[in-house]
Amino acid sequence: MSLAKKISLIWSLLIAAFLASFLLPHYEVTTASFLSYSIQLLLLVLSVYLVKHETVRKTRFIFMNFAAFFSTSFLFHLYNFVGTVLFPRAEMARHYYFQYVPLGLYFFLLTFAICYLTVDLLFRDFKIGQKYLLTFVIVGGFFGYYYHPYFANPRYLYTVPAIAEWKQLDQASGEFQQLYGAMPTEQQLVEFLQNKAIVPGVNGAYAEPLEIRVRELYPYLPGSNYMILLLKPIYLNTIYMCVLCVGLILLFFGYQYKKDPPQGAYIEKMMFFFLLFCTLEVFHAWSFIKTIEWQEFSQFVIIGQYLSAGVLACVAVLFGLRLRFITSAYGEFYEHEIAERPNTITRWRDAVDNLMLAHFFSRNQFVGRFLVMPRLRNKHQ
Repeated sequence: MSLAKKISLIWSLLIAAFLASFLLPHYEVTTASFLSYSIQLLLLVLSVYLVKHETVRKTRFIFMNFAAFFSTSFLFHLYNFVGTVLFPRAEMARHYYFQYVPLGLYFFLLTFAICYLTVDLLFRDFKIGQKYLLTFVIVGGFFGYYYHPYFANPRYLYTVPAIAEWKQLDQASGEFQQLYGAMPTEQQLVEFLQNKAIVPGVNGAYAEPLEIRVRELYPYLPGSNYMILLLKPIYLNTIYMCVLCVGLILLFFGYQYKKDPPQGAYIEKMMFFFLLFCTLEVFHAWSFIKTIEWQEFSQFVIIGQYLSAGVLACVAVLFGLRLRFITSAYGEFYEHEIAERPNTITRWRDAVDNLMLAHFFSRNQFVGRFLVMPRLRNKHQ
């Protein structure tokens, strides 16, 4: 059986196991969500095979890190069963799981994988242990700075001032509805709070700040809109981690442009698509923060998951192309020469390069002198 068929079979069996597990009690799963972590599952399988077939030892660790990141696809699937099959009696189980896994561990492993690849390029002569130490210091430092409140207090999100103020408004709104049988308007809520001498976050003598604060928090009172306010701080943290990823990728390309060291096949293209992916993650989180209606945000999430799945599908294609390349005789030779004698080897022109040359560069005399198609070169010889 060919390698491609083995990978397809393993991925299909895992997807079938995921689908079969939905016979158990679970929360609603959107098609976009299932598609997203299914593609990540494929990337996990590809990463494992890349680690297995990489002939250069240091490159294996790059894809080991990506394998660790894409293994979160299992954890995303398990989230569908938290509160039903898993921890059914734990009231805060889904909140804790969502806080620590999709919004915590996921972005830590993403940043770690990208940071290690950048460190590997910048510090080629470092030992693997030194690269891991430097990566952990950088990523761990940022992650620890932004996420330490959640480890010090798992209910941290419920203690931020905005939520404390929202609780006052929600309580006052409930009391108003009991008295008058209708949802208060913003102005009625302000007057109700003033009569009770309850002013969220400010001194009772200042009426104007109260009006401003009620105006800001009032949209979060209906339905589940408060969830946006609750999760806003941790979504800001995911933005910061993704911005760090974008910065590291730009550093990778900046160094690559300036020094132009020989690089493994398809590595640059992978980093480009991870740049798109991290940018999309920033956009998704920012949309969440700026949205007020919970249902409206749910639609944005679905659209965003489809976009991210499209980018990850491109990454899967590149992972597959690299796997095919390194399992070939010329690919094994090229990767070995990069590791042992990088100064004696020129850059490999991969399938993506050939596609770009064929469709986006005219075959005029100037281009032909520098970018000769392989079949033309063979004819000249």
